[in-house]
Amino acid sequence: MPRLLIAPDAERAAHMAATQIDAFITETRTHGDVVNIALAGGGTPRLAYTVLAALRQDWSGVHLWFGDERVVPLDGEDANAHMVDEALVLPARIPETQVHRVETRLGAAGACDAYADELHRLLPADAAGLPVLDLALLGLGEDGHTASLFPGADALHGKGRICAYVEDSPKPPPVRVTMTMEVLNAARRRIMLTAGIGKAGAVAAALAEPDDRVPASLLTRHDTTWILDVPAAQSLDEGDARA
Repeated sequence: MPRLLIAPDAERAAHMAATQIDAFITETRTHGDVVNIALAGGGTPRLAYTVLAALRQDWSGVHLWFGDERVVPLDGEDANAHMVDEALVLPARIPETQVHRVETRLGAAGACDAYADELHRLLPADAAGLPVLDLALLGLGEDGHTASLFPGADALHGKGRICAYVEDSPKPPPVRVTMTMEVLNAARRRIMLTAGIGKAGAVAAALAEPDDRVPASLLTRHDTTWILDVPAAQSLDEGDARA
């Protein structure tokens, strides 16, 4: 079972995630290491980024990546990069050289290949040749998807692939680029942040047996922390960790 932290509401859950990310960066930077973090889209992660921007002053050596991105203009409202810029990059004054955006202008296939190449070039690799992120922040959809890994997607079993592209996402916009499940599971640590009553069923399913129909259930349980609010956790058994 992964570590579970349950907050009273979405705002407190986001604050808890920001505090954990800040502490992880501090610990890793104490040893002088560069920190590579994959970010998630969505409303609750946005709250966490706003808190993190105010919480952390020193961003030296911290590189930001995107677990997934919509293939839209990066300055548009639908782009995860635009949201992260507004909530975190600009308020925290993080240097552009430390923000690694998906080059959506290249189209789905081109952006996917270019992002995979950049990850491979700049991150250390594991024994299988996959890039190793230090931390992946993830969100959860009501259908159990995480990043842009939807139920039954080929990228759930990447077979050595770093990125994949989606042309028929069940949620708009339909075209996306995503890290594969293998890459997310290769990260040193993962934080799953989700909130709201609409996610309760997906949370319970994701914490049950691994199932391709619930992509988040395929995340490794080791070194993964789930941060939930009370409504999202309502289908879990009593006795789970509460904060």
